[in-house]
Amino acid sequence: MTNDLDTALLRSFVGVVRSGSINRAAILQGKTQPALSQQIQRLEQQLGQTLLLRSPKGIRLSPEGEALLPYAERILSLTDQLSLKPVLQGEQQRSIGLVEDFVSGHLNRVLADFACAHPRLRLRVDVADKQTLFAAFERKELDVLVSMPLAAAATPDQALSLPLNWFAAPGFNLQVASIPLVIFSQPCTWRDRILETLNRANQPWHIVFESSSLAALQAAAEAGLGVTALLADTPPQHSQLITELPPLPDVTIAVYRQQGDTDPINQQLAGLFLRELQRS
Repeated sequence: MTNDLDTALLRSFVGVVRSGSINRAAILQGKTQPALSQQIQRLEQQLGQTLLLRSPKGIRLSPEGEALLPYAERILSLTDQLSLKPVLQGEQQRSIGLVEDFVSGHLNRVLADFACAHPRLRLRVDVADKQTLFAAFERKELDVLVSMPLAAAATPDQALSLPLNWFAAPGFNLQVASIPLVIFSQPCTWRDRILETLNRANQPWHIVFESSSLAALQAAAEAGLGVTALLADTPPQHSQLITELPPLPDVTIAVYRQQGDTDPINQQLAGLFLRELQRS
């Protein structure tokens, strides 16, 4: 006897976790609250584990729920892609532009999973700064672009706000007169906002390391050179979240397609990038 998981139950579970409450998830999914609660209970019964801990203050994941969540998201991502109608005839290519700041596990997973679902599709990925990528996009060399917005650029399919967080090596000493910064090189919108935030808080700072490479910043922060500000899903591998410094403003990330583009493959790619960014 098999014990296959119902993807509808997994989708309900992920929806509740991402929305933060059963009531809000029910509204977003077009279900009643009792019906959604029953689906969560069915999933818990099927697994023989409590996934959500309920209290007057709301819900939170149990340890078993935390373990299930990444697998549930992966299953749903693959299911969504396999359900897409095949539209390819012969080998085709799509070109994607990514700002390096967003080349994280989530976005890599989009590319890998999509390639598996569409083996005849050849993907070309360009990773560069946003000025270079937007120039290529204007020359119509890119089908899909994921980047911070650029003034006077095309209107994106959708733009999202994501939080920046401070990170440093474990045990990093913040009791210093001036905060040592590991930061992106110019030109960088994040850099300006980070420095403005510190200046408004009258927090002294000095730059000890700068680079245009995300990997280089992660390595420098891991080595204990200083504090860095990155997205939540791109922290240095061995680091800790820093909460003692002034809170940083959100950054805007947008997904672009060429104006008037109705190509279903490009629509699917853009949709997958948006879905992963919303989970960040």
